[in-house]
Parts: sequence; structure tokens; C-alpha cells
Amino acid sequence: GSSSGVGLTGDVGPALGGAGAGAPEIGAGGGADMARRVIVGWDGSAAAAGALDWAVRHSPAAESLELVVVEGAGRQPDGPRRDPGEAAALVRAAHPGIAVTVGREHGDVAEVLAGRSGSDALIAIGGRRNEESRHLRRTSTGYRVVLEATGPVVVVPQSYTGGRTVLVGIEGRSDAGCVVLTAAAEADRRRQQLVAVHVPRPVLGMGVGALPGDPARRSDADGAQQMVEDVLAPVRAAYPSLQIVTRITTGRASDVLLSAARGAMLLVLGRNPDPPANRRPVTHSSMLLSAAPVLVVPPETRMD
Repeated sequence: GSSSGVGLTGDVGPALGGAGAGAPEIGAGGGADMARRVIVGWDGSAAAAGALDWAVRHSPAAESLELVVVEGAGRQPDGPRRDPGEAAALVRAAHPGIAVTVGREHGDVAEVLAGRSGSDALIAIGGRRNEESRHLRRTSTGYRVVLEATGPVVVVPQSYTGGRTVLVGIEGRSDAGCVVLTAAAEADRRRQQLVAVHVPRPVLGMGVGALPGDPARRSDADGAQQMVEDVLAPVRAAYPSLQIVTRITTGRASDVLLSAARGAMLLVLGRNPDPPANRRPVTHSSMLLSAAPVLVVPPETRMD
């Protein structure tokens, strides 16, 4: 891996027209458990170039990087397509310590990428532009990868140029510890504060403490705050000097997270349960519409 403390892709982002060209560079310090394998879904688009640039900058301890091309995979991207061999050569030139390969397969994109996932790997996918995303059906290739993957998956918005703070969405006490610990590791490594966001579920169709004078309002709020503190307890133990801000906000969870993600460096989420009928899961909506990269951490991710 690189020990230079400069962006791992060097000029890859600008050369390929990727979204990561203006993103902040990440050094190799910080002590976070970082991916040893980086896998980038490659279709030659500007979105894929942005995902490549972000993923390699993000993983200074990477030992290998694979650009995965799935032949005959449905709709092809608009605009000029970039050659994976040229992209791989740029990464090799900038970082000869990373073993860079191009893999070509026939099959289903989600199955191919998820099949390469694992706790030691980071799967990176380029996000669609928001205007396209709003019209998508209830499923997408990126979300199918998330559902099948056994390790972290990141979706990098094509328009992303950088930000501050690391956000983590907290669903409840059943959240896997690896989600908040991954977010904390990212914040610690990037020397940013960790912002933990929780949106209480509505009760009887109304928000928590629906009536201002209702004694249950304070009880519910106190209970939500205690739950968030309990979920964050392993983080405070592992990163005692990390600045943590908690936000408990009523509203629609996806809207709250998307608003908080504007100007953020990263949004970290778990795989949330199935939503009510005719509504996208919060994780899926965030992946499609977030202004910041969304890192989804499945519950089986190991932190060793």
C-alpha cells in the first residue's frame, strides 16, 4: 500500500474526468481497519471513474485493486467510455505498490460484484446523477450489490467533490456494532467529527411525543437518547478522543439523512429492514440521492 500521504490515484480523477478530482486527499495514518482489496465496478462511465478515484484515495493500505467489467450487462452508459486498461495503467503508474488488474466476466453485475465482497474488501460503484435516480424503480444494481455483499459497499455520487464530517445513521438497539465502529474509524482517520443521526419511528402514525404537553414526549425523547448512547458506547470506548455529535430528529428518515449528508464527507449506514409497501428502504434512497458517498456496512462485517 501507499505510505506517501497523497491521494492514491494521483491524477486518475482529473485524467478520467471522475467525480473525485476535487475530493480531499487521505493519508495513510489513523489506525482504521482499511480495505486490503478494492473492487471497482467498471463500465467506462464518468461515474465509474469517480468511484475509482474515491476508492483508491480512500484505501491507502490497499494491496490490490480490480476493475471489474461485466460484459453484456444491460444498459450502457451515455457519453464517451473510458478504457479499463488505461485507467488501470494510471493507477499503477501513481502507485506501483498496488497490484492492479482488470477482470472481465459475463453475468449479472450485482452477482459478480457481490461475489468478490468480504470484510477485507471495499466494493465501489459510481452513482447515477440525481435526476436519473429519482425515476428509478424500487431496485437498482447498487442496492442489489448491497443486499448480497458480505462486506462494505460504497456508492460515490457523480457530483461529489468533497465535504466535512462523517455521518452515521442509527436505526435502533439492534444495529450491528460494525456499522458505528466503521463510521468511527473513518472519522478518526480523517480527523473529522462523527455525527450520529437517529430518527425515531412514528408512534400511532405520529411523531415521537406528538403532543407538546404529553408526559410521554420527554420519556420517549429520553429513551431515544439513551438508546443512541448505548449504541455508541463501543465507539466511545475504542475512540475516547473522537468528537461525537448526536442528532435525534423527527421526520422521514431518508429526508433527514439526505439533508444531513449535504456537505458531508461520508454517510455510513447499515442494511435496514424492509420498509412499508410502496416505499424504498432508507438505505436505498440514500444510495440513490445522497450528495455524499454512502458506505453500507452489512451486519456480518468483521472488525478484526
